[in-house]
Amino acid sequence: MPWSLPHRRGNAAADVATSTALGENCLLTALRADDLARLQPNLARVSLRQGEVIHRAGEPIEQVYFLVSGMVSIVAIMRTGEAIETAIIGREGVVGGAVGSNGARSAGQAVVQIAGAGWRIQSAKFSELYRASDPFRTLVNNFQGVVLLQAQQSAACHALHSVEARLCRWLLQSQDITASDIIPLTQEFLSHMLGVRRTSVSLSAHALQKAGLIRYSRGEIKIVNRAGLMETACECYEVVREYIDQAVPPLRRRTKAESSPDDAV
Repeated sequence: MPWSLPHRRGNAAADVATSTALGENCLLTALRADDLARLQPNLARVSLRQGEVIHRAGEPIEQVYFLVSGMVSIVAIMRTGEAIETAIIGREGVVGGAVGSNGARSAGQAVVQIAGAGWRIQSAKFSELYRASDPFRTLVNNFQGVVLLQAQQSAACHALHSVEARLCRWLLQSQDITASDIIPLTQEFLSHMLGVRRTSVSLSAHALQKAGLIRYSRGEIKIVNRAGLMETACECYEVVREYIDQAVPPLRRRTKAESSPDDAV
């Protein structure tokens, strides 16, 4: 089970439709009532498909996303077309938050790695609140620090650690974000994210399955021994996890008194 995020069950898209307008995004549930009142009318509920590109590298960030389920990868794209993941974002944060601090263009490509749902807001409206509210700006900046930390840690991880240890780290992070034991991804997709050949992913996944840590079937990895994955993973997992736990407020349910009548929409 994830260290910090509560377990979710059921269909992700359906969960959004039946939850409050805040869904289950850590940053949105941490907003002050007045900041929420300014932000909420501009939020649009969206479904996110696996493989969907929501920001392209070097292009303007026109919309910002608060995920409530699923996972988005920030990917560095080479001129050769090769790609490698530098960070992953789920319901603990925001995709495109850099636009508030004059990050008008996306430094990397943001692609939906695991399908889910979230809340979308136009960048101009997001930036208005970012400039006007110190608490909101602090929340966003703290999470942007998480994205930067992931990129720095990933650089060291790719250079120094084995594919098997990196795969364990990645699976643990994905489980934390999705709060699910099942990660719906192919070996081909994983090879792109880890920056290695598909055969390397296949060998590492086979070793983990043989050790009883995961079960792998076509397009799906099931985590069956989290403790074993933690023992096998590189130190990067705990470094990132501890930073997130300090920088991101824990998920909490808002009371009816804190929520507006529109929350049930």
